[in-house]
Amino acid sequence: MAMSPCKMNLLKLVSQHGLKAPSFTSSCIRALSTGDKDELFRQITIEVKGHNPAVLNSYQKFTVMAADELGVNISKIYEPPRVMTRMSLMKSVFVHKKHFHQYEMRTLYRVFELKHLTGSTASTFLEYIQRNMPEGVAMKVTKHQIERLPEHLKPPTTKKVAAQSDEDSNSELSQEISSSLSSSSVDGPSLRSTNT
Repeated sequence: MAMSPCKMNLLKLVSQHGLKAPSFTSSCIRALSTGDKDELFRQITIEVKGHNPAVLNSYQKFTVMAADELGVNISKIYEPPRVMTRMSLMKSVFVHKKHFHQYEMRTLYRVFELKHLTGSTASTFLEYIQRNMPEGVAMKVTKHQIERLPEHLKPPTTKKVAAQSDEDSNSELSQEISSSLSSSSVDGPSLRSTNT
């Protein structure tokens, strides 16, 4: 019996670290037992944001290690510019309008781009890193799935075939025009100008 890459990666991870089978394998096993075709993802973008740079650095190391163990291809990791929000508020509620406090919130980002994943591997990896996400960190996942074209759409024709079909339609049109001209009478009413 052949094992899927998802199941093999899970067994490798469990055997290396002496862990019991974690609960995140349920989605992988469910996908294997139903026999449905697995989804294919061209790219999955994971955006992680937080306020503490040390926490984000640690979580980045954890995510890269988990991806290496599960055989996930991380194509790019980058850090977008931080977003700083400043708010000036009065020290007192209703008096002393000259005295202000300035509060500043810094939001730091990390973006991981994963390429060419199956649905079972992606769901396993995402569930694993989401369950181990530290406090004060938020995550946004964007998936780009590969799908077949609908049945009613046809692939584009090549230039040779398109040019040949244009020539055929032009020749048919010219034949129709010539046949309609030959069937009409040549001695039709003449145009005369009359001055009255």
